Amino acid sequence: MSDPYGELVDRSRRGDTAAFAKLVAETQGRVYNLAYGVLGNREEAQDVSQEIYLRVWRALPRFRGDAKFSTWLYRVGINTCLNRRRQLRAQLGVVDDQEVLRKFEAPDGHPLSTTIERERRQALWETVGRLPEKYRLVIVLFYQHELTYREIADLLSLPLGTVKAHLNRARKALAKLVRFPQEAGDVPL
Repeated sequence: MSDPYGELVDRSRRGDTAAFAKLVAETQGRVYNLAYGVLGNREEAQDVSQEIYLRVWRALPRFRGDAKFSTWLYRVGINTCLNRRRQLRAQLGVVDDQEVLRKFEAPDGHPLSTTIERERRQALWETVGRLPEKYRLVIVLFYQHELTYREIADLLSLPLGTVKAHLNRARKALAKLVRFPQEAGDVPL
């Protein structure tokens, strides 16, 4: 299997810090988004992202290359995030899930329609944050990180059918939980 990061990984494994810095630069956005999707807190996501790369640097000599580097990086990232989430729950009881996950603006849209669409997306992602962890994780990986069913299955060490079932159940749970504002034309003025 061809790995787009193969050369950088090989150089990094030999101790080339410049190659590792380039690996970090090319993957840090996805790692941060993964951490934020799991933890729901910007500061925690930043801290955990640094911890993920520290763990990757230390474990890189043991990386066998059986999977693509990005898959292995996601695996390290998920494990680190889930460990951090458990620590936060033990320390604080809950993670701050009230922070807005995304802000969306419709280009050149009607202000009311734009506001309604933004509120819909915000409500959806806030509801995703309330799903059980196994469902939230597959939703984040599928929709935010655009991984395939197979990639998610490999990443989470789950059977393909389980990933599909989790996504299906998560979608059904979201459909029951999300209450969207009315359409712009239906809003009484």
